[in-house]
Amino acid sequence: MSLTDTSPPLQYPTGATVVLGPDPEPEQWHAVRATGLGGSDLPAICGLNIYTSPLKVWFAKRGQDVPRRNDPVLDEAAENGHDLEPFVATRFTKKTGLPVIENPGTLRRPDIPWALVNLDRVTVENGEMGVVELKTRSSYALNDWLDEIPVDVQVQMQWQMAVTGWQFGYAACLIGGQRTIVHRLDRDEQMIEHLLAIAAEFWGWVQDGTQPPLDASVATGQLLDRLHANPTRKDVIADADEVERWLSVRRTALEQIAASEIALQDADNHLKALAGDGTDVYVRGELAYTWRPRKGQISWKTAALDLDPDLEPEPYRGEPTRVLNIVMGEQ
Repeated sequence: MSLTDTSPPLQYPTGATVVLGPDPEPEQWHAVRATGLGGSDLPAICGLNIYTSPLKVWFAKRGQDVPRRNDPVLDEAAENGHDLEPFVATRFTKKTGLPVIENPGTLRRPDIPWALVNLDRVTVENGEMGVVELKTRSSYALNDWLDEIPVDVQVQMQWQMAVTGWQFGYAACLIGGQRTIVHRLDRDEQMIEHLLAIAAEFWGWVQDGTQPPLDASVATGQLLDRLHANPTRKDVIADADEVERWLSVRRTALEQIAASEIALQDADNHLKALAGDGTDVYVRGELAYTWRPRKGQISWKTAALDLDPDLEPEPYRGEPTRVLNIVMGEQ
């Protein structure tokens, strides 16, 4: 189903308007994107995109050029994902029986002018309109999609619902080019409230030129590598307290890594000894783990054991975890 005279008119409870058509010139598209935050920006500024950091988004919105990531494999994957969108849309309709309406273009929410969105597709269910997000992923991502939509895609879709005012959406993901998984997502007012707050703070930084706080993502590290790939000076006089603080953090982290490696080896040695000449170890009638001596490794075949939660290590409490907790409505 295409957006034609026979398609239902698209209505947005928020009063969102189309500010750019569905097939703009690249220069036009980039110019409009620079005037606000879109759906793909939100996972990045929340620390949920492993390829794009908040700092990279900030530079882009400020109109500052940064060296591109040189990764032909990822570039081709992105291009393939775009080319496969019509196919995934067809699979969505075959899986759900619901129609798909073509991308209406770039939408802007009038009461929040910096809130933008580009929808992959639109669908109609019981007379109500909803967003359709189309993804392609490798077979390695299958487990991420089996039970629910991954959190980064949920954030993207909730932002789409925040801009349009719609109450639901669907995500359809083509896994490994062979399997299409479809999940429905309802509007989450609490998450949208948190996303709007996070986005407003970030857009304030864009407007006043304040760089966002550095996070612990690999993407930020890689961006800094590219930004400073060609040093122009040798000596830097830095703030002593800041340098000593982060050197201390780094030293502690290295010590924790070393301790973790020792603890891991200690646990593996004890588990191997418990298995002895066996390969499959059972506890309370259930398979606990499998050891293959020739491979020298333990395979964890089940998570059915009820372990004491106090034995679990404390999770990392840094910035990405804090932001994720806020997005999910947990303080």
